[in-house]
Amino acid sequence: MVPALELSHHRRITAVPLLHPYPTVTPAEARAQFPVFERTAYMNAGSVGPLSRRTFETMQAEEAAALTRGRGTASVWEKASATATAARERVAALIHVPADRVILTTSTTEGCNIVVTGLRLTPDDEVITTDAEHPGLLMPLLASGAHLRKSRVMERPASEALGAVLDEVTPRTKLVALSHVLWLNGHVLPLADIKRETGLPLLVDGAQSVGAIAVDASVADWYTVSGQKWLCGPETTGALYVGDDTTLRPQMQGSAASTFEQGPLRLAMTHLAPPMVAGMLAALEEVPEWGPSRAADMVAKCRAALLEAGVEVRTEPGQGTLVSFRTAGEPADAVKQAEAAGVVIRNLPDGWLRASVGWWNDETDIARLVASLQDGA
Repeated sequence: MVPALELSHHRRITAVPLLHPYPTVTPAEARAQFPVFERTAYMNAGSVGPLSRRTFETMQAEEAAALTRGRGTASVWEKASATATAARERVAALIHVPADRVILTTSTTEGCNIVVTGLRLTPDDEVITTDAEHPGLLMPLLASGAHLRKSRVMERPASEALGAVLDEVTPRTKLVALSHVLWLNGHVLPLADIKRETGLPLLVDGAQSVGAIAVDASVADWYTVSGQKWLCGPETTGALYVGDDTTLRPQMQGSAASTFEQGPLRLAMTHLAPPMVAGMLAALEEVPEWGPSRAADMVAKCRAALLEAGVEVRTEPGQGTLVSFRTAGEPADAVKQAEAAGVVIRNLPDGWLRASVGWWNDETDIARLVASLQDGA
């Protein structure tokens, strides 16, 4: 067990189960678990991460068992329950929170909706967010009817993000809701500082952080997790850390509410298919301890290579694992040209391009990215 943590900016949390040892593999061995890299420089985990052979085979095995043995047997339900518990424990260990405060979801969007709707926000309530939020958080906030104040972080250096958030806080502010890592430029917001300085309830969209950078979700009151991005799990998987469930009054409830009258587990909405949960657990078991440091090293090399090639990069050094850059021509055309050259990136709605650089990437991927951009120039 990890000892109980004393955090100056937050409440004391209970001991966290330490489920690792992490897999003892080298970067090259870990990369070899992903067949996509045999032919492709895959750099779009910010949308959907690469799928490992073991994760894929685990899901296939679950589907095959359902096909031949049936999906509704007692043994199936028992195994599915144990798998879901193990997945919650793995997520909890990864983000340093107690497992009994984690529920499984289909996505970060679902997690955001659970919290925002549960808070029963009204037009009289004020919420601080940023001008760089993904629709997965922004749309639930807009649907709530609350008055939104957007911190202008996109036009300021990363070092000024805290000030940008504090500038928007007023006596009416009821909630701060923002991303840990901004999906448009990869900048990391100082969550602990924001929580300490505002003292307000904090909802964090962790879509671009968990599995990419080191995360201590206990700094927040609620923290969402994406399964299919940097954790390389199947789509429609995720989790939600619920530090405070007492202020949430759900407006939607599922079968979990009939089993758990109190606590975070009552908030779970969707039954996740057993093959998906099994795949999520398999992916979580493959996350290496050195992942964040390896990813940071690859990001620095990618950023340097793009700058050396004369590419305009807006992501500052020392941030997250998303590198945002711009080239001449139409962004959508650049994405298609890169794909034709065996490189997978994406374009963003504000006209920039984005490469997602994970612990599984290496120098050959970076070289292929730069070459594809130069060929398309």
